[in-house]
Amino acid sequence: MNSNKKIIVGITGGIASGKSVVADFFINKGIPVINADKIGHEILCDESIKNRIISCFGDSILKDGDIDRKKLGKIVFQDKHKLHELNAIVHPPLINEILNRIDDNPDPMLVIDAALLLQWNMDEICDHVILIITSEKIRIERLMKHTNLSYEEAQNRIQAQQEFSYEEADFIIKNNNSIEELNAQVEFVWEQITNKA
Repeated sequence: MNSNKKIIVGITGGIASGKSVVADFFINKGIPVINADKIGHEILCDESIKNRIISCFGDSILKDGDIDRKKLGKIVFQDKHKLHELNAIVHPPLINEILNRIDDNPDPMLVIDAALLLQWNMDEICDHVILIITSEKIRIERLMKHTNLSYEEAQNRIQAQQEFSYEEADFIIKNNNSIEELNAQVEFVWEQITNKA
């Protein structure tokens, strides 16, 4: 549990589950969102981290001198050992940056949008954890539509993530139907959080 006076809300769920849509709801309410994916992209541009990744995976992952996330993804999402190696390089500075942004932000409420929130034990600093659940079929369709991945590549990315524990979430949102139904569920969660604040 978060010990300072900020209310911290964690949003988590598998890839293509709809976390960003839920995060946008909070942004529209004026609540700052710390997006783990965006920080991860920034970290790949850090020279020391970039060099560690190149020494681990070779320069075939480069495009115009920068790490090509699609090429890197093809390697790590087919091999759990390589994914573990990448995570060991990227996750510690990423978690550290999230914690720094929480400390540096004066707002009374903050949201962390992170697929690996529970695996990183960041639920321990959250007052509320929202878990978004979506069927694998819908997630594969979304990934193929928005990222140009093949069915197999999309399935590999989904299956590379650990299963989520419902017990660790304070709120569970099912995102298998319309955007209107999703928004209604998020509105209910928002009311619960603000009533407790």
